[in-house]
Amino acid sequence: MKKNAKAEKILDVALLLLKNEGDYGVTMRKVAALADMSLSNVQYYYKTKDALLKSMADRYFQSCLEQIKKIDTIQSDDCWKLEIEKLLRGFLVHGLEVTDMCRLFREYWAISTRNQAIDEHIKQYYREMVVILSDKLRPVAQSEQGLAKAVSVIIPFSEGYSITALAMPEDINSITSILQSLVVNLLQEQ
Repeated sequence: MKKNAKAEKILDVALLLLKNEGDYGVTMRKVAALADMSLSNVQYYYKTKDALLKSMADRYFQSCLEQIKKIDTIQSDDCWKLEIEKLLRGFLVHGLEVTDMCRLFREYWAISTRNQAIDEHIKQYYREMVVILSDKLRPVAQSEQGLAKAVSVIIPFSEGYSITALAMPEDINSITSILQSLVVNLLQEQ
């Protein structure tokens, strides 16, 4: 097994443990046993549990950031408000999908409340998301302040929606319309 294949196998096993047993179920010894490797071999690739948790998170974070990078930059043409609606709907629809990675990310949020290294890692992920989303919206923003406000509404709303969506009294169409109106107003702010 090549070096990268071993590192990936370790990540796969650790993610499975995190999904099935939560943070406390992920130990270096369990990962080693389930990956059919020695503890020292696992520690060769990931020196500490924090290093392993960061690498596990990176796999998910990079996937999310790559998806956002693929979104077309909003152009200041006649259809930009519809493009905003499409962008917002994409963020919200993702929140309705309770995937394994969504479950894992919720575990990371919980871990971050008691682990400063993971907390900082998650903050860095959101900082990168802010930059990418800001770049996508900047062509239609009337000011940097309005852009900052719009991004500051979109990200926490869509992240929170991933947890609360199924309990909301309004459907996704209504929520998308409300959010679109708010974001458009913020982007038009001088």
